[in-house]
Amino acid sequence: MKVKSIIACGLLLLGVGAATTSCEDMLTAENNLVTTNLAPQDTVYQMMGILQRMQKLADRTILLGEVRADLVEVDPIHASSDIQQLASNTISTENTYNSPAEYYSVINSCNIYLAYVDSLYKIYGDFYYEKEICATKCFRAWCYLELTKVYGEVPFVTEPVLSAEAADQIVSSSEKADMLKVLNFSIQDLAKYPYMPKNDALRPRYGNQKWNDITWNNFFIPVRALLGELYLWRGSVTGNQEDYKNAVRMYHDYFCYPGEEISTGYNPVVWATTDFNISVDDYSMMEFYVSANNAGVLPLDSVAYFGNTSDLRAVFNSQYSNNYYPAVSPSQRIRDISKAQRYCYYNYLVKADTIYASTNPNDYDNSIKVGDLRLSAVYNTESNIAEARYNGNVNSMKNFISKWTEGDMRLSTDRRQSYIPYYRNNILYLHMAEALNLAGFPETAFAVLAYGITNDVLDDRSIISQDEFDRLCEIKSYGFSLSEPLYAVDAELNGKTNSSFVIWPSNIFENIEKVGRTKQGGGYPTTTVIVNGRLQTHFQQGIHSIGSGDTEFNKYYQLNTDEVSSGITPEPEVPVYAEVPKLTKRSTHEDSLAAQAIIDANEALKVQYEADLATVQAANATYLASAPVRALRQAHVRQLILEEEALEGMFEGLRFYDLLRYQMQDGKVSGSSATITLPAFITTNYGATPKMEGKPWYLPLPKR
Repeated sequence: MKVKSIIACGLLLLGVGAATTSCEDMLTAENNLVTTNLAPQDTVYQMMGILQRMQKLADRTILLGEVRADLVEVDPIHASSDIQQLASNTISTENTYNSPAEYYSVINSCNIYLAYVDSLYKIYGDFYYEKEICATKCFRAWCYLELTKVYGEVPFVTEPVLSAEAADQIVSSSEKADMLKVLNFSIQDLAKYPYMPKNDALRPRYGNQKWNDITWNNFFIPVRALLGELYLWRGSVTGNQEDYKNAVRMYHDYFCYPGEEISTGYNPVVWATTDFNISVDDYSMMEFYVSANNAGVLPLDSVAYFGNTSDLRAVFNSQYSNNYYPAVSPSQRIRDISKAQRYCYYNYLVKADTIYASTNPNDYDNSIKVGDLRLSAVYNTESNIAEARYNGNVNSMKNFISKWTEGDMRLSTDRRQSYIPYYRNNILYLHMAEALNLAGFPETAFAVLAYGITNDVLDDRSIISQDEFDRLCEIKSYGFSLSEPLYAVDAELNGKTNSSFVIWPSNIFENIEKVGRTKQGGGYPTTTVIVNGRLQTHFQQGIHSIGSGDTEFNKYYQLNTDEVSSGITPEPEVPVYAEVPKLTKRSTHEDSLAAQAIIDANEALKVQYEADLATVQAANATYLASAPVRALRQAHVRQLILEEEALEGMFEGLRFYDLLRYQMQDGKVSGSSATITLPAFITTNYGATPKMEGKPWYLPLPKR
């Protein structure tokens, strides 16, 4: 088999015409680039060709999702006019980033592959192309989801476009698919894969080859993670709780497949001392380093000579190429959201009282450190006076957003970004929390934020009520079997047997144990599992704790609002029991009777207290399980999740679509001409957003 470059490999697959701003061109096919001769030995090149076309989507996918939203502000002088249009939400059809052509290039390449690959080809009884077919369908579904998030309604094609005439016919038709139609098709298209082998077994590997320490299988999108996203978006469109439950199911199965368990990890940024003057940052250095904690990454060439590169580093960071003027920087909105959080410290080793970091900016060397620490961890500035002194075109400051420097806060070269994540695992945990909350499980959703989902948390009825846990256990898991060793009795760990096969018995959620941190700042929950005879440790933490300390002890971060708490009946006070006198040899019969009377009185008090306590607890359980109270809790947790999605997902191209999804859930996005309104609590807490309010949610499709 001949060796081909990645560029030559890309030409093996038909995309569509060159990227132009023409709606007709976006579906144009050039016959001289078409190949339908998919020989078995060329499988790797076909897949690399699709990946090469995916590379062209990197920048627009991130920038369309971030710059249009409220977490960044744009340099009005040094940012390009196209980026300034994105920031003002006045995007023309000529804007560089308003080009669906590259998405359709991938889609048509996928359509050709799926139409002509020999899906019945077997080796040793297994379907040889099963992984490639799954990966190709995932790429197609991902592209269509992105298109409908950007445009609302788009031409929908699932068959190869092999001629200009066929493309003309599609373009001339006024028929377009909305998000619901795309989601219905994509979910059905991927329906069989959740029942198949573990996550990595559904992704092509091509040996143990690596690129930047990433094995090739991680170039492909995990199907269960993608299905979780598809169901979450479909639930947001339809309001159907079954879609949200299916989203929960898919996220769970992605996180919990035996031998592939994925926890939240333990890479927080914490205050290392109780006077809050020294912080320790594992977050920016570990969470965003190459493939860490990512559900698949899209690889990019780091030097333009070798192929498709990204300009994201130069957009978000000071570099020589932009005279150290990045196009975007953190907005006042994300600064305010970060500042509004309360950092909580609890020392597990000495059981000290809970301590809260100061809210006074003057108590810190940098006011950005007030509240949650993630913003200060990923955003840094430093003086550039030395260079600016001799060059008036050079910025006197350097600004870095480490999410787009792969964890390096002192990027001194113009090396390009080498990858973007399709999804990051902690973002998927937040999306699972969103789906849980919308499906009617606000307590479990809050646990994702505050505690981390573990077996002990799920068994704690002060955190997750019996009513919610019983309903949660009605959600059945896909693709697993009770014969899996990690789903049977595990005597080495805790000897528990799963009495029923429900969604939550995975060992990634078991064996929580509070231990002292090696750094000051609290404790973390750990889980241990045995995989292939080897003990492995997973760390689970509440997502909010990544930047805000020991959230489980934070009185300012609670599930119940004042409105809910006002209806909770206080538990009766524990009675004060009379002391029973000790009887001696000199005690009389009357002394014995008196002592017994006290014992009987104490027992009566105890019985009455336990009866009163049971009555109150039953009344409170009924009250908290009522539909009105559940709705109040869901509304509150929904706000917390949206804020957490901002704190954890800032600058990653997610914010605009998070807001879009929330407004869909409120029924305020109807049709492709829908205009932006933001949740009322955002305006109430943080003020108006003129750059967004009243502007269109969707970009206009380019036309001739």
